[in-house]
Amino acid sequence: MEFGKMGPLSIVVVCLCVAALRESAEAKSLPSYVPICKRNDKNLNDCFKKATQVIRPYITKGIPELNIPPIDPLMIPMVMLEQGTPAVNYKAKLKNLKVFGLRNYMFDNVMIDLTKLQIMGRINIPMIWLEADYDIKGRALVLPIQGNGLFKANLTTVTADVKIETKLIKKKGEDYLEPKSISTKFNIEQATADFANLFNGDETLSRTTNQFLNDNAKDIVEEVKPAIEAVIAMLAEDIGGKVFATTSFNKLFPK
Repeated sequence: MEFGKMGPLSIVVVCLCVAALRESAEAKSLPSYVPICKRNDKNLNDCFKKATQVIRPYITKGIPELNIPPIDPLMIPMVMLEQGTPAVNYKAKLKNLKVFGLRNYMFDNVMIDLTKLQIMGRINIPMIWLEADYDIKGRALVLPIQGNGLFKANLTTVTADVKIETKLIKKKGEDYLEPKSISTKFNIEQATADFANLFNGDETLSRTTNQFLNDNAKDIVEEVKPAIEAVIAMLAEDIGGKVFATTSFNKLFPK
């Protein structure tokens, strides 16, 4: 998936985490352990929120019936980022990215509007750990950054507001939801990172650069936030799209 220009930023995000997992969409029923939320239920939002809690141990390990891969760790073969702003300018490639901690997600403020075919909610995750093989060249604030090796990061108190707008499409005479647009807002209370082997293994430059990045993590996260939000939107579209493509609207939200 590619995200083009976003405001004053020039960002390209390519994530191949689903390329190898995409399968022909075949109509299926929801697994028996997934709670059913009826579309006319006056407590639809609460029902959906409770359902996300019930399926958490299953989605953590993956739900093959819906072509959903395990989310903890979430394995992403490659993410490519490119950004150019006055404060942050870089090209980066993350390979074999592993995301840990998603199993502890909690949905909050869920709002479902089936008239407008919209699903909105806030996802809270206490802590996320990242590991990847990186290759980066560019500048962060006033400091150049260049190198390749092992990247690690800890993200504390992560919040993501997600809005999914869908449309109805016909398949074999049945209505199915299909993602139309997805928007995300992302916030991290605290972040730390370590880039091993910066500047061809120069220990002094590597230590100084990592210290600078962590001392200015809040400002840097703000600068790269649109790229992070683009990746979150892609993941939400992929997981939601798999569910929508395999389960009809009447089975997802029966009368």
